[in-house]
Amino acid sequence: MKKEKIAVMILFTSLLLILFFIPNVSNAAVSVSRNVYSNNGSMNFNFTGLNLEAGHEFEFALTKTQEEVAGTWFPITQHTTNTATINVTTTTNELRDVINASDKGYISIRDKSDDNRTIVEDQEVDLKIPFLKVTNYTVIPNGKQFDSFQGNLNIGLRNKENSQAYFQYEKITDTRIINKYKELKESGNYTELQSLLKQNEPQSDWSNWAYWNGYESSGMNGFGYPQGTITAPGTGLYYLWVYFSGTNNIKDIYGYVLVDNLQPDIALEEISLRSTATVELGKTITLTPLFKPEGATNKIVTWHSSEESVATVDNNGKVTPKKVGSTIITVTSQDGTKKANCTVTVVEKGNESTGTPAGQTNGGSAGTGSGSTSASKEQDTTTAKGTLPYAGLGMGLAGIIAIVALGGMYTYYRYKRLKDI
Repeated sequence: MKKEKIAVMILFTSLLLILFFIPNVSNAAVSVSRNVYSNNGSMNFNFTGLNLEAGHEFEFALTKTQEEVAGTWFPITQHTTNTATINVTTTTNELRDVINASDKGYISIRDKSDDNRTIVEDQEVDLKIPFLKVTNYTVIPNGKQFDSFQGNLNIGLRNKENSQAYFQYEKITDTRIINKYKELKESGNYTELQSLLKQNEPQSDWSNWAYWNGYESSGMNGFGYPQGTITAPGTGLYYLWVYFSGTNNIKDIYGYVLVDNLQPDIALEEISLRSTATVELGKTITLTPLFKPEGATNKIVTWHSSEESVATVDNNGKVTPKKVGSTIITVTSQDGTKKANCTVTVVEKGNESTGTPAGQTNGGSAGTGSGSTSASKEQDTTTAKGTLPYAGLGMGLAGIIAIVALGGMYTYYRYKRLKDI
């Protein structure tokens, strides 16, 4: 009998402990997404998987650490029974101070209508500002002048007297970025470039801004300019990297503005290739197109073989023979208006003869065949990264709770029966 009673006590104690710990995983089914909607660092966090009572009022708090006790709570104006949108605006001092201090923070949500019952506790969120949204500019034309009468670069988060500002240029060589930038010039929505742009800041070679004021009367912005006249080191599209050093509980902030010193495009007038070539089975040849003018802006081309059973061609013009015969290799400009052909003859081993010299070409806008492979210049690695926090109540824990509960009921039933005997 004593053993049965002890077992019942152990099981009920276990249930109480489990019920005690369940509130600590109140973030279990919650997921969060983020939208940085302003160049002053303001952002929305969209929570899903919540359990909110209809008709209740809810509040949130943002802290720098999990250990910090929330001081000020702010109303949540957009919510449903399972979602909430948290607006963290840097025009509010308490919220701006958190973003200014750390690249991550912790959001808690409580039910104001239910005696401030905790709904979400210390959900980790990303507070890092995307590089292209650090200043009030995304693109600056080369040669733009700054001074106290013609505007400044404003930094919505850097409002400390003791901060320092630095800059440097880096040329963009990734043709994907340059071409996408040209596409976006009409709409001006350059933030679509962010996923292609670099995510790792330079580690050295910084220069001081020509003028920097880390604090202005409203307490909102640092402002100034790296150069009185923006002067890129050469032609092309550049990152103008900016760096604001942090001291006294403010973080370092990195970002960039794009500087446009692109020259007008030089139109491609003609592509040419040698007219014929011969290749032995077991060997390869590479065809090299000639562009007119040589300085044409867009030299991206596609390649096509009319008889791929005879020979194939890759995106670098490399021809690989498959069997004896002839095929027409066509190179085509990216816009499809300029083409050139080369007739390649595949012969048995030991029977190779030279084709038409490179000076005797066949090209222009004539030719047939559609491109099937692409060639482009070497590209930078410019991918975005970042993960959103996630906390989950595992199926294992739910299973343990169910097993312990059933075990407790069964043991109690056995105990009652033994007691009645």
